[in-house]
Amino acid sequence: MSQDDADMRLGALYCACPASVQRANVTDNRLTLAGAFGLAVLAQALVLTVLPEQSRLMAPTVERIGWPFALLLIGAALASFPAAMLVDSFGRRAAFGLGASLGAAGGALAAFAIAKSNFFGLCLGAFWLGLAQGFALFYRHIAAQGSARGSLMVLAGGAGAALLSPLAVSLAASPAATLLTASGLHIAALGLAVRMPHAVSSPGRSSRQASLSRGFVVATIAGAVAWFIMSAGMLHGPLTLAVCAAGPAFIGGAMGWHLFSMYGPAAVASYLPGMFPPLPTLGAGVAVMLAGAGAVHAGFSIASVTLGLLAIGVGWGAVNVAALRLLHEGAPPSRTALALHDLCLLGAAAAGALAF
Repeated sequence: MSQDDADMRLGALYCACPASVQRANVTDNRLTLAGAFGLAVLAQALVLTVLPEQSRLMAPTVERIGWPFALLLIGAALASFPAAMLVDSFGRRAAFGLGASLGAAGGALAAFAIAKSNFFGLCLGAFWLGLAQGFALFYRHIAAQGSARGSLMVLAGGAGAALLSPLAVSLAASPAATLLTASGLHIAALGLAVRMPHAVSSPGRSSRQASLSRGFVVATIAGAVAWFIMSAGMLHGPLTLAVCAAGPAFIGGAMGWHLFSMYGPAAVASYLPGMFPPLPTLGAGVAVMLAGAGAVHAGFSIASVTLGLLAIGVGWGAVNVAALRLLHEGAPPSRTALALHDLCLLGAAAAGALAF
């Protein structure tokens, strides 16, 4: 690629891609996006397997048991706007590389905190892991450029990764080793992030931007309800299973299948989108989640709690499929609008972790 010297200046950002390469082929490598997102989901599965129980064992008071999980979600919420701005200003390679680096550091710090029985270190590590998850969630918006199906394909990558979580948990000898494995997965995601194109803008977004339409509002409200229920279930599900005398391996497997049920609907919708009309799917998804939350809260048996977690996951997946279609099938929303959407969802999730 040639560039006139007169056009170059210190600090200027240029696309390093040859002019002969089509822009869509440069910016829409969905397999890489799906792979990086899948690694982040697998890391999340490992963290969620050990974080609630370790919080219960290490918290100085009962009221603080939910702090690490809530900080995980608060970190994800706070990362929404920086992720959107960094993707546009410095490119996805730098933005997603930063997020994966935070996840690697957070997993290592949380593992060290468990080894030293330091509750506040666990809180800080969970917060950093949440920041990484907030960056990773933006993969689905990047992949949706031009079509909502691309976003569903990225979520489908999360379903495949969730299937590996029981194996990963069984291979880890201790909770600290599980968190170190999560840190290593974020390092692998960093390896994929640096292979992404250094693009600083998205095609077609400058001429036609969507305002905060009715579809955006409906998707955001329904998504916030779903994330609220999901976070409460993720916090209390493993704790209830532990109280019911379920072993760590079973809890890890249950959380892995829970995560698979969360992203499984996206795998189906990416090939059969007609099965998921947005508005009916939103209503059905919320109803299924409420039924699952009732089963988890009742805690009658290990089987009922596990089925409740699966129902919460399926309902969450359906709601997010419908929400993504509402967001991306019309005029493309701005990066700020997408960041606001994620902030509302993750803020509701943090509230769900602290509400019960």
